[in-house]
Amino acid sequence: MNKSRILTILILVSLSFMYASVELNTARICYYNEQNYERAKAACLKGIEKGEINFELYTIFGGCEIGLGDWEAAAKALVKAFSIDSLKTHEWMRKRGGETYYYQAFYFSARKLFNDKKFDEALIYIDYAEMLDPKDTAPLIIKGVILCKQGEMTEANKAYRKALDLDPENPDVNYLIGKALFEAKEFEPSINYFKDAAKFYNTSFKRSSLILFSNVAEPSKALQHRVNRLWIHQEWSELDQLIKDTLGLEGGLDAHQINVEKCYKATDDLARSNYFTGMSYYYLKNDSMALFYLVKTLDLKPDDLDALYFTGEILVRKKDYKTAAEYFERATQIKDDDLYAWFYLGVCYMRLKKYEQAIYAFENKVLHIDPAYVSAMQNLAFIYRELGDNQKSFDYLERVKQINE
Repeated sequence: MNKSRILTILILVSLSFMYASVELNTARICYYNEQNYERAKAACLKGIEKGEINFELYTIFGGCEIGLGDWEAAAKALVKAFSIDSLKTHEWMRKRGGETYYYQAFYFSARKLFNDKKFDEALIYIDYAEMLDPKDTAPLIIKGVILCKQGEMTEANKAYRKALDLDPENPDVNYLIGKALFEAKEFEPSINYFKDAAKFYNTSFKRSSLILFSNVAEPSKALQHRVNRLWIHQEWSELDQLIKDTLGLEGGLDAHQINVEKCYKATDDLARSNYFTGMSYYYLKNDSMALFYLVKTLDLKPDDLDALYFTGEILVRKKDYKTAAEYFERATQIKDDDLYAWFYLGVCYMRLKKYEQAIYAFENKVLHIDPAYVSAMQNLAFIYRELGDNQKSFDYLERVKQINE
């Protein structure tokens, strides 16, 4: 490079600093050279207070807030920079840290706003996140969920499908598309997405289980369920002892908390996909397939109340009252005030001619929860007539008559 060209560059740099404010120059030095975010931020704020409108002042301010971990403040500053000069702001980001660095301010702010149910504000930041990193599926997933909640199903599906184009084997995207179709009562097309989600979630499930149970030759389902129950109910002391003694992992819960959490999440994700596959078949009136997937759900999460209930209901329709009763018994053990589980359990006992148990279910549970539950009274009238107690049978029929008048 010849001397005249070097001189020209030095003159341009000098002019750049000469025409910039003292605050902007200070911010540049602190941000670029020293990575002193507090000083750079203070210089930016001073310039802003003086009324200076300069995209670089706000981009440096946003970059400082990212360095200091304040995502929302960073996002607000960067939005202001874009509003002053979007092209220069984008180019500035590209040259100084890359778009991905500044993307995180928008993504994490959007996530917080989403959790706070400030959906419209979250969507604004999602758009910026998409612009800065168009190949990341995470903002598209949040966008799809928000649009679903707002009833914008067509736009939600566009976001999901765009995410799926970027990452076809993403289980979350497959699940969310399936869920959107399910909620729109498009049960048949939802099934394929739920099945794909389960296929991809199963990989995480196997991997996380292999890590957590690495010292157990053949971990039983009961052991896996116990670990998950202790995690859900936050029984930390017992879980810590189990990890040390039964799983044979040194360090206990402190050392293996992440692996336990991953295993629980993978189990929950896989179970959830199986559940909605089953429920899609349920609404399509394919009881055999619905039962198959609901039982698969319960193999993973034996305490899933909804899966227990609908499994029992399908078995009642199939007139398998003995097996159905087992599922409803499990449901009532988990939730003692579940009206419909107790009602169906009473029906099962009645069909099995276990009249005393049926009476207990209807009188002590169902009518205690809902004293005007007519179907329970009609069943009790039938049971007492079968037992030869015509007066009690008549009394229940009279109560039904009074309620219906």
